[in-house]
Amino acid sequence: MIDPIQIAIGFLVLVVAVGALLFVFYSRTNAVEKTGYGTLVMLAIVSLVIPILWIVDSNNQAAAKAEQHATSVQRGVVLYSTYCYQCHGTRGQGHIGPKLNNNPAVNGLTDDDLVRIISGGVYDTADLAKPIMPAWSDVFGGPLTNNDIQYLFDLIRSSDPAYQQKNGLSGGNGFVQVPIYLQSNSPTGYQTAVAQESTGAFGAPVDMTHKKAVTVDIVAPPPGATCTPACYAITNLKVKVGTVITWVNKSTTPHTVSAIEGTDVSNIKVAKNIFDSGLTTPINPGGTYTYTVAANAYTFNPSTHAVIYYCQFHPSMLAELTIVQ
Repeated sequence: MIDPIQIAIGFLVLVVAVGALLFVFYSRTNAVEKTGYGTLVMLAIVSLVIPILWIVDSNNQAAAKAEQHATSVQRGVVLYSTYCYQCHGTRGQGHIGPKLNNNPAVNGLTDDDLVRIISGGVYDTADLAKPIMPAWSDVFGGPLTNNDIQYLFDLIRSSDPAYQQKNGLSGGNGFVQVPIYLQSNSPTGYQTAVAQESTGAFGAPVDMTHKKAVTVDIVAPPPGATCTPACYAITNLKVKVGTVITWVNKSTTPHTVSAIEGTDVSNIKVAKNIFDSGLTTPINPGGTYTYTVAANAYTFNPSTHAVIYYCQFHPSMLAELTIVQ
């Protein structure tokens, strides 16, 4: 897009230059003694042109910076739509994971801290070997390059008006583009995510209350899923107290099945008194873990009668049991 101000400045420079040349021509054709005055005028005009050219160059740099930022945010939209929206919501409003769209806590982080968290994840202060949020950088075993991390950073910062103004950025909140991109490129994933957001963090429960024994496979992520490197095939299972649940690891990596305390998945603590297959006894590929739903699981979260569980090795693997008596 052509900047009208740059056009006006360019036209002004052209008029001044042409005027100066005409004046010099006039001076040299009317009297030799006027040549000296013409030269001085020409030098003065050149002195004026230099800052004008500097302003034009500065405007070009600002335009290039704005274009680069807009491109980075758009690439962040694509990455977010690939890896993040099912955890953090289709508009970054928070879903299973914390809110990223203009969250005061996120906005208050320094640039270095935000990049570090996206890259390396967050670890439990009580157990530094246990990640609360997974690392996304390929340096730490994630799927994203350093450039990708920067794109996600720019997307998150685009939702903070104060940050945008302070750094001379514009282009609006990139999270607005996420639903549009998803509807065009992953309509099924988008519809699933919207349904999950309206019915609960893990979607509508699959009713298995008529069965005494249920199997849940651990499988490779389906298209659009953010659980990695595997997923629980049923993310919300409705069962009765006394039901025998068996998890079968059909993926290629070890996992755990570990209940968490409460419902805050951004600050996970394992509820060993409910169920936990254990870090020291992982469910290896082809292995199983069995749990019989106990009465304490029904009363564990009395307002919802639900238990959220996850894999301690891979915290983005999350699911829920909805329990009835």
